[in-house]
Amino acid sequence: MKHSACSRQQLKACAFSALSIFACIALAACRSPQADEQTGDIIVVNAPAAGVVRRVLVSEGTRVDAGTPIIEIAVAPQPPVAQPSAGESAESRAANNVRASQAEIEAARAEVVRHEAEVQRLTPLVAAGQASQAELDGERALYDRAQQRLQQAQQAARQADTGLLAARQPSATLPPVVREQTVMATATSAGTVRVISAKVGDRVTSGQPLATLRGN
Repeated sequence: MKHSACSRQQLKACAFSALSIFACIALAACRSPQADEQTGDIIVVNAPAAGVVRRVLVSEGTRVDAGTPIIEIAVAPQPPVAQPSAGESAESRAANNVRASQAEIEAARAEVVRHEAEVQRLTPLVAAGQASQAELDGERALYDRAQQRLQQAQQAARQADTGLLAARQPSATLPPVVREQTVMATATSAGTVRVISAKVGDRVTSGQPLATLRGN
């Protein structure tokens, strides 16, 4: 009887050990592959700048390395702001030149008339011996210089008129061309692309999440 009781206890111990081993095997078999993958870190890929999504360069499920471009974003730079020109405009300067040239013509014409009248006054006096020839010659030289001044003033007035007409013409300057620039949203660490939350044509803001990765 004593020997039979020991045998039964040994059988129970062996059965318990077998059940424990079976339970461990079953638990290991029930663990899914996804449970192991969930232990990786989540990596978020953010937009480096505001713009429009031009291309999605990877697909979900793709394994990528650190620095791999994920999404291409088109960023349109701000066009340069036209600064107002300092001082007067070209048309205003041209109009001032016209006024100045007209004033010079009037002054030169008045000088011509004055010296011409003086020459006419001295000519009979020299003939009568009442004025010297040197005095008449000096006045004639002044008259010639006044004529030259008038001619120069008239030429300057024509040039000023031409400049004013040119300044009044509409500007043919074309607006500056604004070229599109692109930036890349890249993976900061190696991993597997799980979700891509942006598509081509979407407008995104700086810092907006575009994709999530599961770290390796």
